[in-house]
Amino acid sequence: DQGGVGLRLRVFDRLMCFANCHFAAHLEAVNRRNADFDHIFRSMVFSRSSSSVNNSHSNTSTDKVNPDEWRPDLAESDMVVFSGDFNYRLFGITYDEARDLVSQRSFDWLREKDQLKEEMKAGRVFQGMREALITFPPTYKFEKGKPGLGGYDSGEKKRIPAWCDRVLYRDSRASSSSTTSPVAKDVSLDCPVFASILQYDACMDVTESDHKPVRCKLNMDIARADKSVRRQEFGVILETNDEIRASLEALSFVPETSVGTNRITLHSQRETFNLKVSNQSGTEPVFFEILCEGQRTVKEDDREPNYRPRGARGFPRWIEVTPAAGMIGADQVMDVSVKHEEPHRLEDLVDGGGGGGGAQGGCSEDMRDKEVVLCVAIRGSCSSRAKTHRVHVRQCFSGNSIRIQSRSKTKNQ
Repeated sequence: DQGGVGLRLRVFDRLMCFANCHFAAHLEAVNRRNADFDHIFRSMVFSRSSSSVNNSHSNTSTDKVNPDEWRPDLAESDMVVFSGDFNYRLFGITYDEARDLVSQRSFDWLREKDQLKEEMKAGRVFQGMREALITFPPTYKFEKGKPGLGGYDSGEKKRIPAWCDRVLYRDSRASSSSTTSPVAKDVSLDCPVFASILQYDACMDVTESDHKPVRCKLNMDIARADKSVRRQEFGVILETNDEIRASLEALSFVPETSVGTNRITLHSQRETFNLKVSNQSGTEPVFFEILCEGQRTVKEDDREPNYRPRGARGFPRWIEVTPAAGMIGADQVMDVSVKHEEPHRLEDLVDGGGGGGGAQGGCSEDMRDKEVVLCVAIRGSCSSRAKTHRVHVRQCFSGNSIRIQSRSKTKNQ
């Protein structure tokens, strides 16, 4: 029944994880207990992968954790609390010696025999974590239903009393050596969570178990960034810091470019137009990308063109643009081929084609000219912004040609 269960909370954008664990038993199993902690700390996961979600829908088990795979969920949290039956015992002491020291409340002597304290001091377990000073009697092992310190195991095995049940924590402080309680002024965005112990004791009146429950009350100071104040301060910095302003201007710089024309008309099938994109900078390269902003069917009574946006800003089938993206060196010109692509099927002339109706209805629709707006986006080598040039490309059909093709196709069918 060894293992662990965890809970993760987000408080003021700070992650806090709580793990309750049961480690390996018996006096000599120190290394196994250390390994139990290491396995739980490395592999506890709070977010399920897509495979585990699918498994849950099919009533199968969740992900099998690879013990050698590092999971950062606990390590990257701002606050971690481990509690439970860790099963670390007292070493180098007899049952009678331990009972005598407990009855005298000589806990200082007993703490020197604590396996967990010794292992933490050597850096073998609970690395970087803290525990409040223990001022309560060992919590194991008791005879059920027997109150008071006289309830320690007096049977044949006479198990040596031990602090098996513990609460340890790690906040944002870099070192675990400090035992002083933090104060609010110590909290900062660099160390956003400070914890102090308000209470750490055992519930010695509980007699329903062979263990005594342990309770720990923590006070946490949390540094919280006010986002509205941060935005205001950032604005002031942008206005007053010349170095940062210069850096931002460099990131937004786009070299001067020009595009040969803003209107192209393609009359016949397979007609090609070479669109020239010129980099007018003598020192900096530019990067370009050409997308389709929208398409419309030209009507005689069109007063205000209405362009329909393209899915994923891709090109319609009747136009081919190559190259649609690339780099232009300093003082160089890129020839972009804008080509009227010959359709393989009559319905391809209509975007999305074949959406119902006979050949005659499709023919009348196809006789209309079409127009797209190409957006040429230009970026510098380091810029986060882009300058855009828009080019209108119009496809002019020959009505007679369309009719002949349509009749020929109908006849063949």
